[in-house]
Amino acid sequence: MQMTPEEVILAGLGRGPIDKNRVSTMGASAFRKQVIERIPTLPRPVQDKVKQNMAQMGDKQYFSVVSLSGTATDLLEKNQKSEDGVRNIDDAQIDENTYFLLQSISLQYRTGTSGKFDDLLPAALSEAVWSFKVKNRELFYKNPVDMFGEPLFGYNSNKPLGTYVLNNPKWIEPNQTLAFEIEDAASTLSGDVKLKLIGTEIRTF
Repeated sequence: MQMTPEEVILAGLGRGPIDKNRVSTMGASAFRKQVIERIPTLPRPVQDKVKQNMAQMGDKQYFSVVSLSGTATDLLEKNQKSEDGVRNIDDAQIDENTYFLLQSISLQYRTGTSGKFDDLLPAALSEAVWSFKVKNRELFYKNPVDMFGEPLFGYNSNKPLGTYVLNNPKWIEPNQTLAFEIEDAASTLSGDVKLKLIGTEIRTF
């Protein structure tokens, strides 16, 4: 998925006037517009590669499946490798030469340890809290898990169940360790949870 000449100008990478108001009139999806608007915040070498067609832009989902354990569960850990059906991220870090714009987070649940993740979040889990760190910097700190359930105060009103849409998407750079933790869950809670970090990646080559 490459940028059109108009998108290159709108991203501030080409010649000509930049009218960011025109981004809203383009036929691209809301997620793609968010990427285009934020390309100027990337490091200059990455911007240059985007301009020179030496980068690939595409949708991306990182996921991790973990069995709940007691009152606290880490869903991303530093020394875990990719494993089919379990996770597609190594060492809790974004791939080398990749910049990932995190646009939404999904948290799904299943009662046992097999089958589809289509159960509603149980009350014992929805009353817990979650935190998300990037390189030891807190992006989200002890927010209620039920944010992934019903819409919160008018936000995320048109979202799939189990998904939290970021109002201010965040760039995640390569080689930055991620940490996602659920705390204060009921000690008797069991089952699996599936974390999905959903967004758009720019991979340079």
